Amino acid sequence: MSLSAKTEADRKTLESFGGRWSELYRLDYFNPIAGHTIDPMHCLFLGIAKTMTKYYLKSGLLSKQGIAGIQESINKIRVPSSIGRIPHKIVSGFSSLTSDQLKNWTLVFSTLALKDHLPPDDYRIWKMFVHATSLVTKKIVNMQDIVLADQLFLNFCKAVQRKYGEQFITPNFHMLCHLAEVIRQYGPVYSFWCYSFER
Repeated sequence: MSLSAKTEADRKTLESFGGRWSELYRLDYFNPIAGHTIDPMHCLFLGIAKTMTKYYLKSGLLSKQGIAGIQESINKIRVPSSIGRIPHKIVSGFSSLTSDQLKNWTLVFSTLALKDHLPPDDYRIWKMFVHATSLVTKKIVNMQDIVLADQLFLNFCKAVQRKYGEQFITPNFHMLCHLAEVIRQYGPVYSFWCYSFER
């Protein structure tokens, strides 16, 4: 830790590995690991969902004609006003979707929209992610939901690694494997995710 550094150069070297001293460490009850949480908004939607959809486009799994068809079918869906805005930028390749639109895309529209456009194996992997995400983003979650979501997230990460390669795995995929633990500690994601701060 940077407190043990004897010179300014040593301190900078130690801090370059991510360890910076804070006076909070002197508090007996402060646990720097348990005291931090994973933000589901950034991890699930701006992280994983965005990564996967961009990959589907870049790899050619989704064609321009396919995206146009998806946008057309989504535009026909009538949803309750409580769901929020329908994502209208899918036809432009999911460019500049907000986190709220990515949430709606993932949880409400994607499984229906991608059914006939993704190869079966890719679609199965995506559905695993959507199912797990829908379990942890409910306003009321129970222990069975958390256990099932945790297993689905783990299976999803393993399937992604097998199908797309180790280089595809980012820190967000790793954080998925700790999300259940965070929910057990802090409660439903509605109590700590960043949506409430960014509105």
